[in-house]
Amino acid sequence: MIFLRKKYIMSTKAKQSKRKMFFSKTSIVLMALVSLGILSLIGGGRVLAQSDMPRHVLDPILVTANRIIQELMDVPITVNVVTSEDLEREPAATIADVLRNLPGINLNESGSAKVGAPEISIRGESSARTLIFINGVKLADKENSDPSVMIDLSQVERIEVIKGPASVLYGSEAIGGVINIITKKAGDKPIGFSTTTVYDSSNESLDIQAAIFGRYKGFNYRFSASGINAKDRHVPKDSVDGSTAYNSNFRNRYYLAQVGYDWGDNSFSLQADMYKNYTRYALTGSTSIRNGSFMWLDPNDRKTIIANLVLRDLTSRLKRLNITASYQIYKRNMVTDRTTPGSSATSYMLGEVITDQRQLSFSALSEWDFNRHYLTAGIEYEGDDLRVTNQGNPYNPNRPKTVSHAKVRQNTIGIFAQDEWSLTNVLKATLGARFSYIEGKVKHLDGSYIDRRSTDHSDTNLVGSVGLVYRGINNLALRGQFSQGYRYPSTRQLYTGNSAHGVGTFYYPNPDLKPETSNSFEIGARYLGDNWDIDFALFYTKSKNFINSVSASLNTMGNFATYINAGQATTYGAELSISYNHKFNDVSLMPYGWASIIRRKLTLTEGVDKGKSTSHTDLPPLEGRLGVKFDMPFSGSNHFYGDLFVMAAVRTKDNFSADASDITASSTILDEPVIHEAWQTLNLTLGVQGGEQYKYNLSLSFRNIFNQSYIMARGRSTLPEPGFHVVLGAGIEF
Repeated sequence: MIFLRKKYIMSTKAKQSKRKMFFSKTSIVLMALVSLGILSLIGGGRVLAQSDMPRHVLDPILVTANRIIQELMDVPITVNVVTSEDLEREPAATIADVLRNLPGINLNESGSAKVGAPEISIRGESSARTLIFINGVKLADKENSDPSVMIDLSQVERIEVIKGPASVLYGSEAIGGVINIITKKAGDKPIGFSTTTVYDSSNESLDIQAAIFGRYKGFNYRFSASGINAKDRHVPKDSVDGSTAYNSNFRNRYYLAQVGYDWGDNSFSLQADMYKNYTRYALTGSTSIRNGSFMWLDPNDRKTIIANLVLRDLTSRLKRLNITASYQIYKRNMVTDRTTPGSSATSYMLGEVITDQRQLSFSALSEWDFNRHYLTAGIEYEGDDLRVTNQGNPYNPNRPKTVSHAKVRQNTIGIFAQDEWSLTNVLKATLGARFSYIEGKVKHLDGSYIDRRSTDHSDTNLVGSVGLVYRGINNLALRGQFSQGYRYPSTRQLYTGNSAHGVGTFYYPNPDLKPETSNSFEIGARYLGDNWDIDFALFYTKSKNFINSVSASLNTMGNFATYINAGQATTYGAELSISYNHKFNDVSLMPYGWASIIRRKLTLTEGVDKGKSTSHTDLPPLEGRLGVKFDMPFSGSNHFYGDLFVMAAVRTKDNFSADASDITASSTILDEPVIHEAWQTLNLTLGVQGGEQYKYNLSLSFRNIFNQSYIMARGRSTLPEPGFHVVLGAGIEF
């Protein structure tokens, strides 16, 4: 749970040559306009300040990136914040629809049947290197290499995206960054009720949420439920035959119950929640993928119980003690069916992975005020018990069915500390370190596929970070940070293997895997005030020992498919976001935009392509968003608002991620890259909101107005994006 220490203020096919040229030119114009905003600030900022134009100083933005509440301007790394107002004013059915609008965020909705429960990666690092927190508790999916978001968007109050290695404060998996999701809480009156509905015509989905909440004499509560049913995605005609991405339907259910008690500045809360997901995706719609191949997850469920105690001002130095205990249960059945109608069934099979994971975790986080030093220190423990069954069901009756069982115990202990040191009144240094000990024990094995390769495994690790923030110029913060990242291999990679790849192949575990590590540098600047909000960052990350699967024909370690430390990566780039809030009497007009430039070079260090490198790695070298928002009050507390924006990405090449029809192409550099053409979409959102005793919000969003056929080319996605569609949102609270 997150508590405040001070007041919380809140490829597809190539188009005709003319269309290609149009998209490329438009993308360049888009980025040029964003850059022009910076030039206008540099060249005309003094004139604006001296003019009679109304000035609007923005409120401080508070974040929890360093696991304490502090101003965004004091954080030495890049943090993107999605507020409750953003969520209300831009209707969306899933977390993916929200996060895709942020710079440097990559999504995967198809690789492992993730429609409706997408995988998220940050700044080129895979989703396996992105840590997801919900109310301060880690989504502890130890078996899956690519964890997904397992919460319904309607329950979310706020999202913070921390970019770059955050392993010092958050632990393993945080090489790319952290997605910190904070759910809605109790209200300020004894009884309150809210309900929201979001309809998305692209898949005819209806997301309905209802909640009852309240607070009385220190006691508080919230009970809520939500669910979404989505049909197959509608896409432009030239994306797939019939304008439908068949078997891309999904359904989600989310339930939450929370009770608590506050006394003085102290609090205790008990929360239970349950997420249930079914998703299925047919690998169709692309000539490079077999017809009839599909995968599904049913169930894909998570249950959590969280107890949280927060004590404040225990001594003159100890300002806060936050103790959290949680128990999580994950159940998943992932099935891959790769069949080709009319072909021989000698090599095809239905692969299945059944997972049951139970985790008990405990953390104690303390905050100490030593005048010029503000120290955060803590200890964390995670104990995981996993049971995994791998099955291979051949279509050839002459081939035997393969079954294996594994039971694994993994214990993780982390001790960390971070000191925010006020060197002067305008210069702060942040120094942190974490020591981790991870121990895995194989409790039970049977089945010929894994006996030979699985064994106990342990590792110790020490990572550190150092950052500086300078605030000697009014409304401006200059920042820089060096940070180290660390990711321990998943249990699938170390102990259990995987039979869900389909084409008669079992991927053996590899107990010799090394943890993935990284070193990252970032410098940036943020200007907040006088109507402007500008953030700019340059980043550089060097990672090594990244883990990938490799097939038997390409594996130099032996005649079997397995996982290896395939290589190293160098990632660098820049991000710029800029907005200007100007008021004409009571009308607010805000032009805004962001642009992200990223390059990632992969070098293979194992396998038959050892020593080869590529810089074409499925990431758009340049992408961005440009728009204008307006807000106009009417009839007292009511507001009419809107947002007109363009999103675009340039042409993208990828000769590392292999064609999904070729199982032998994993961990290789392809001679001919896969091409994703440049794309651009025009979008418009209009809405009204207001009320005092009864608060309401109505919004209507028109997406992809020109019905462009495209793939976002992020996260190796093969699922075409929707064509023109509308999203309707409605909510009321009283």
